[in-house]
Amino acid sequence: MSEYSQDHDPSTGAEEAEQTDAVAVVGLSLRVPGSADPTSFWQSVTDGVVSLRADAPDGGLYAGQIDRFDRFDADLFGMLPAQAAATDPQHRVLTEVAWQALEDAGVDPERATGRIGVFVGCGSETYYREHVLKDEKTVRVLGTEQLALGNSRDFLATGLAYRLGLTGPAITVQTACSTSLVAVHQAIRSLLTYECDIAIAGGATVHLDEEQGYVFTEGGITSPDGRCRAFTEGSAGTVPSSGAGIVVLRRVSDLPGTGENARAHLLGSAVNNDGAARMSPTAPSPRGQADVLREALAVAGLEPADVGYVETHGTGTTLGDQVELAALAEVYGRRPADSGLALGAVKPNIGHCDAAAGVIGLIKAVLAVEAAVVPPVPAQPGDGPDVELGSASFELPRVSRPWPAGRPRTAGVSSFGLGGTNCHVLLTAAPRPAPPAGAAPSTRREPHLAALSAATPGALRRKAHDLAAWLEGDGAEVPVGDVTGTLWHHRRALPERWATALPADPAQARERLVAALTVLTGNGGRRALTAPRLAAVLPGQGVALAGAGAGLAAVDERFAADLAGLAAEVSRAGGPDLADARNWPADDPRLLDTAVVQPLLLILGLAGLRHAERHGLAPALLLGHSIGELTAATHAGVFSVADAAAAVVRRGRLMASAEPGTMTAVRAGEETAVRLAAGLEVDVCVLNGPDNTVCGGPEEALAVFEARCAEAGLRTTRLPVTRAGHSRAMAGAAREFEAFVATLTLSAPAVPIVSGLTGELLTDAQAVDPAYWGSQLSNPVRFTDAVATLLEAAPDTVLGLHRSHAATAEVRRAASAARRDLLVVDAADRAGADEAADWYGALAALWTAGHTPAGPARPAHVAALPAYPFADQRHWVAAPEPQPLQALADAPVPALTVTAEDAVPVTAPAEEPSGDVSTADAVRALWQDTFGIAELRPQDNFFDLGGTSLHAAHLVSVVNDALLVEIRLQDLYENSSLAGFIARTEELAAERDDVALLRLLEEIESEEGQNSHE
Repeated sequence: MSEYSQDHDPSTGAEEAEQTDAVAVVGLSLRVPGSADPTSFWQSVTDGVVSLRADAPDGGLYAGQIDRFDRFDADLFGMLPAQAAATDPQHRVLTEVAWQALEDAGVDPERATGRIGVFVGCGSETYYREHVLKDEKTVRVLGTEQLALGNSRDFLATGLAYRLGLTGPAITVQTACSTSLVAVHQAIRSLLTYECDIAIAGGATVHLDEEQGYVFTEGGITSPDGRCRAFTEGSAGTVPSSGAGIVVLRRVSDLPGTGENARAHLLGSAVNNDGAARMSPTAPSPRGQADVLREALAVAGLEPADVGYVETHGTGTTLGDQVELAALAEVYGRRPADSGLALGAVKPNIGHCDAAAGVIGLIKAVLAVEAAVVPPVPAQPGDGPDVELGSASFELPRVSRPWPAGRPRTAGVSSFGLGGTNCHVLLTAAPRPAPPAGAAPSTRREPHLAALSAATPGALRRKAHDLAAWLEGDGAEVPVGDVTGTLWHHRRALPERWATALPADPAQARERLVAALTVLTGNGGRRALTAPRLAAVLPGQGVALAGAGAGLAAVDERFAADLAGLAAEVSRAGGPDLADARNWPADDPRLLDTAVVQPLLLILGLAGLRHAERHGLAPALLLGHSIGELTAATHAGVFSVADAAAAVVRRGRLMASAEPGTMTAVRAGEETAVRLAAGLEVDVCVLNGPDNTVCGGPEEALAVFEARCAEAGLRTTRLPVTRAGHSRAMAGAAREFEAFVATLTLSAPAVPIVSGLTGELLTDAQAVDPAYWGSQLSNPVRFTDAVATLLEAAPDTVLGLHRSHAATAEVRRAASAARRDLLVVDAADRAGADEAADWYGALAALWTAGHTPAGPARPAHVAALPAYPFADQRHWVAAPEPQPLQALADAPVPALTVTAEDAVPVTAPAEEPSGDVSTADAVRALWQDTFGIAELRPQDNFFDLGGTSLHAAHLVSVVNDALLVEIRLQDLYENSSLAGFIARTEELAAERDDVALLRLLEEIESEEGQNSHE
């Protein structure tokens, strides 16, 4: 049996075969004449559409051409416009097709587990020879080393691995016409030997003109009429075409749990060469081809009769078709009468895509076994009768038909390279995924979370438009959970982002998503930050806690378990029973009892912080309000959880046993509050903002204070507390609490904490000092100062946990006053709100800002969403026009042309600097040529624009040659802005001795003249 599929039994049917060591095709993409995606390609194939132009009225013969052969989305792949224009279009097309294949598979290389390998090949380096190297300015500005990286086939696979971030083997395969299928064979071997865990394989061939012509030569391999007529009497050749294709492969055993869909299973493959047993190096050999067919069957553990369809090489050349049919008849011809073999050939539809031909044939076969349809070989005007196929059991379908009932959907694919390298691959339909045995439907109703990202604002808007249209069209029946799960887990997170939380009800979620996407189509998203720093804010006493934690616990079992475990710690410490606290009504008196509320705030805060970290949101800074500071200290490791529970139980009881009192918030600053409280037993307890001060004391004294405030025109608001925390009434509680903390083991915080007592960062010495925690209980909370310290620490985002909206409001106010663009998000907003929706909304906002939260569960199946909308930017180096010798000598150096039709303007670089331009203008022009960007600002940084050390070294050399200065690489590193580099160049130019330099140049010219004369 097969080393690929040891348990495969063809007689049971592919759908029932258990394949424990097979390789699955999980994604695919292609670009061929007439089709830019697998769906339209398959429709054309089954409809028998021929996408070749045939001969023109003027007798011209045209190669097949693909869309976007001269376009490329440089922004998406991080390439400079000048670099993109000077890169072989085969490299560029293959990059975009590989991106689409990975999206089809649902594989995000940044998050995929394991290594992804690359096995690809392409056609000849014509663009390099005929366009790039003949453009003197391109060569001078970019340098031969950079040009080789973007054009040589040696760097095809490694360049693709770099652009996509793939870390497995990156191997360029070149075997002429069989290149891409041999690449698939190599990828399978790499997967089965565990060199990589996912592999992309395929190839590309791109012709360089919209109307690329070709010449028919009698006895050659090209067609005389622009049509390919495989296996037809009188066929005389093939039609060269552009094309590209990629398949994404993965071991079947690794698929469970990924959500990825197996489109087919590859059962076996083989590669050989015809050797010397043929008429010439370019002639095919029936023996070599028959041998590779037999070997592939043996590897797959199949008999010839198990195979119902073969996608042939089928070039339409007389010799090639005859040799292939002879080899097929020798291996597949002897079979039972009821097991016919259908032969297919895609080249009559789209032409011969050379290095990409094999993988395109494989993609066609995958689609055939997936759809259970035998595709036709198209009939064309001018066809002769079918040739003798070599076996009575062979047929050449001319219309599509269903796969024969009861027959396993198993197919073979052949690709034979000019030069004799042969490849044959066998595949079968993937089994239908079965639901887990005994799995009960989930009763949990979680919100949905939709996330969309792109490289540019324009692409994000187009992506939103395409997805909204798809949701109301082809995707109308796709479960909304699969859609949002695919967007979140199976798409690359790009810089321009948008996300939103959606209702749990699927119908409402779909309706809301379409509406939101429609709005996004006309607006934009948010530019994500790189490695943003997160701060977390924890509330103190005085917030409404009825129902806190209930909504999130209902949809998140681990959060519910955290609440239960922490409540048990409080109970073990002798504290109140908080097991069902989230179900207490708003008028429950326990929610006003300090001895109950403080332990409740501790468990809510710790559970919230754990929940955030499980979702990949680890705060780099913590700020807690009053009891929230003790919670922050526990999370940072100052207290163990058990000690924190004991401490907060003791703290709550001590505060509850203090003299009764109350607190009121007044819209005034500290100085005004102190003045109005003069002579009263009223203290400033909390400084929440410049005009938000909380004062506390006995009821009678506070009533007088409130009356004074009213007379002064100041509004006051009573807080729902029964004790005046952080007032003189807490002096005794503070002493006892300090004594208790002294019995505990304290540690320095592992995460920075802002102190509410000092308003500064908590020092290690303060954190382990029991006196600090006593003072923290009885002295004012200087929250305003603490927020200022938080802003000085410069987090990019702030997350408020569980009803902390009052605290986060002060953070927002302070950030606005300081003109700081700070995103502040509340994870659970006010009482009565949907906590799960609030949390998902927070995840959406934080992801949009650049964080990478884990988000919701993976989808059951990756949804086939619309493809990424690549930018319609033309990047091209024009080939020089043939000119008379003298005209060629006098012609100016052609400019590198990069035109754009997208939202981002990209124009031709500045004119070549001449001798009468200033140093500044010359340097600016050289920078523009280096990057391919016409508009540069003085503050633009060389490296922020995308310059590398290789670009830098070459630019320095070009500047020195053009301006006759001696600028060093270090000068560019130290003066990397355009203005700085210009200033440094002008400084060196001013130091230059032009008289001496002119004399030296005259001497050199004189010596050259003498040598020439001699």
